[in-house]
Amino acid sequence: MIDYRVRSVSLLNLVNDIRKGVLIPDAYFQRNLVWREIHNKDFIKTILLGYPFPQIFISKGKVDVENMSTISCIVDGQQRTNAINRFIENTFDVEGRFYKDLTSDEQSDFLKYEIAVIELDLENDDPKVQEIFQRINRTSNSLTAIEKMASEFSTSEYMLVAKLLGNQIDLENENNNEDFKEDPNIPKEFFVWARKQKVSKFNQLITGKNVFTSRDIAKKAHLMHILNIMSTTLTGFFNRNERTNDFLVDYALEFEGKNDIILKLESTADFILKLKLKPKSYWYNKSNVFSLTVAIANKIEDIDSIEIEKFKDNLELFEQDIPGDYKLSATEAVNNKRERELRDKYINEIIDNSIT
Repeated sequence: MIDYRVRSVSLLNLVNDIRKGVLIPDAYFQRNLVWREIHNKDFIKTILLGYPFPQIFISKGKVDVENMSTISCIVDGQQRTNAINRFIENTFDVEGRFYKDLTSDEQSDFLKYEIAVIELDLENDDPKVQEIFQRINRTSNSLTAIEKMASEFSTSEYMLVAKLLGNQIDLENENNNEDFKEDPNIPKEFFVWARKQKVSKFNQLITGKNVFTSRDIAKKAHLMHILNIMSTTLTGFFNRNERTNDFLVDYALEFEGKNDIILKLESTADFILKLKLKPKSYWYNKSNVFSLTVAIANKIEDIDSIEIEKFKDNLELFEQDIPGDYKLSATEAVNNKRERELRDKYINEIIDNSIT
């Protein structure tokens, strides 16, 4: 049985605790900020009207007996506290009025608003904290499958390699993790290894070529893409996320192929970037960049035999007259094994016709 207590705290005290660094709103188990402005405005209007909203969950954290202090973490309520902070900072308005435009009485009422809090008697690195976060969101549509997966497998080495490729892990902060940006249970050996890796090209390809929108990245959609690219490169094609789910479990403690996969995907991305495709190229469509990456990664040992300019020309010619079955495979049921194999067949033909 987990000890907890239900209490209320004024909005003012909650904001001040965050600003003083004694309440962390975005700990390692949290999702990225994904609320749209309409959600922020609607939530703030709820407070301005004096209506209640669901309770915020907080882990009490460990008491520092020397400094006589403690650092707590928000377990559920990050989007709401972010909206509150941003409104106070006059980042957005509600019905044409910023926080600075409220009367003194309105500002006072806003700051005195009482927030229902469930305070869990748990330290922030207790695995139960992460499990509670997952359970709170298990039946909710607010978290996507990959967001839940990223939380559940946060210390799986297979997931950590994917996060490294997707620029989703803070390598600089590991030695001073007082704000719990990264899971304290990640082995220090992984950070030592990760700092030695070069993944700039792959990250540039996935996040810097408009393949994914900023909202996609905030919801970790690119992370699922990366995991499936890794899994397909390792074992061949499969339906949706089948092999990836297995690998997250099988390689939870150690992923022996991590050096090879990093080198292969970084070299592949470097080759694709050298093509200098148009910013809105058909090949930067999500399903196409997946297939292009996998096809080239599987030919990486013979990459020098592919003439870059000829390959680029052949890709652009293909784009001008796309076969009907390929076009369908890149727009419908794109994650099915059959559609992935069909796209791969066509791309390999383009590669073969580009070999010197």
